[in-house]
Amino acid sequence: MIWKKVDSILVTNFHSYWKNPFVNKYLRSVHGYAPSEKYEGMLLLRKTKKPLWISHPFNHAQARKVIHGAKVVTYNGREELRAILRKNCGKRIGFDARHTAVSTLSSLKKHAKGRKFVNIAHDIEELMETKKPEEIENIKCAVEETRRVLQNIQLSIRPGIREKEVENLISDEFRSKGFDTAFCIVAFGKNTSNVHHVSGNEALSRESPVLIDAGAKWKGYCADLTISFWFGEHAPKKYKEAMKKVLEVVSTTEGKMKAGVKAKELFALTTPLGKIPHALGHGLGLEVHDAPSGIGEKSNWKLKKNMVLAIEPGIYTKEFGIRVEHTYVVLEKGTRRL
Repeated sequence: MIWKKVDSILVTNFHSYWKNPFVNKYLRSVHGYAPSEKYEGMLLLRKTKKPLWISHPFNHAQARKVIHGAKVVTYNGREELRAILRKNCGKRIGFDARHTAVSTLSSLKKHAKGRKFVNIAHDIEELMETKKPEEIENIKCAVEETRRVLQNIQLSIRPGIREKEVENLISDEFRSKGFDTAFCIVAFGKNTSNVHHVSGNEALSRESPVLIDAGAKWKGYCADLTISFWFGEHAPKKYKEAMKKVLEVVSTTEGKMKAGVKAKELFALTTPLGKIPHALGHGLGLEVHDAPSGIGEKSNWKLKKNMVLAIEPGIYTKEFGIRVEHTYVVLEKGTRRL
C-alpha cells in the first residue's frame, strides 16, 4: 500500500526538461486538453486531502481558472515554495524517478530539507494499471476518433500520395475535431516491414501493402490502433495468407482475455505467426505504452478488471509487414473491444 511508505507524493511537471503524464490522472482542464502539456508546476497528492497543484508563477493566473481536480496555489520566490512543501508534504515524500531529473530532485531536497524522498515509480505504475470509468471513457473517445479517421483515410488515399502527407492528413483531422495526436506511423511498400517506421517520402504505388499505426489523444488519454491492407486489386497470395493468420490470432486472443489470465498465456497464442519482434500488446492510457508492461513470452503478471490493453499481433517479411491492433477493456469474464 503506497500510503504506508509515504506521507505525500510529489509529481513534477516542467516543460523545459520533463513532462509527466501521471499529472493528468488527477488534473482536468475546462478546455479538454491535458494539463501536463500546457502548465508547469508540481502535483502534490495526500492521502486524506484534496490534491494540490503548485503552479509555476508564470502561468498561475490562467491555471487557477481552467484546472480542476486540485487546489491551485503558487509561490513568489524560493522561501514561499519551501513553506508550501514543508507545510503539506509530511516527513516522507514519494517521487517518480522515471520522470524526475536529477537536478530537480536535488533542488527539491534543498527546499524540503529534513524530509526523506522515496522512489515510488513502481507504485505509480500499479496505480496506472487499472482505469476508472472516466478514464476508460476518455480512452474510448480517443479510440473512436482514431477509428473514424483511419477508415476515412483508407478510403481516400490515392496513388502518388506520400507517407508524410498521409500522416499530416491524419493529424489535421484529429485537430479539426479537438483531439491531439498521440503518435502516427504511415508505411507503404517494404517500409511496412519496419516495426516502428518513421513516415517519410515514400509514394504510394498502385499495388502496395499499407500499414498505418496511429492514435488520437483526448484529455490526456491515448488511443492506439493499427490497420494493414493491400492497396490495389491484386494482393499476393502470400499477403492474404499472412493476413488470415494475424486475424485468427486476434480472434483467439479476444476469446482468451479475462481477469486472472497470465499475460504470457496470451503471448503463447502468437505461435502460428512465428517469431514476432515485439510484444503481443501493452497497457494503454495516459501514455501509448502505459502500465501494465508488454505482453511477452516471460510476462508473469495477470490481467485485472478494468485494465485497458492494446493487442497487436503481426507478421513481418522482407516484402511486407502486417499488424492489426485493437484496444480492449478487461472484464471479470472476457473483454470489451473499444
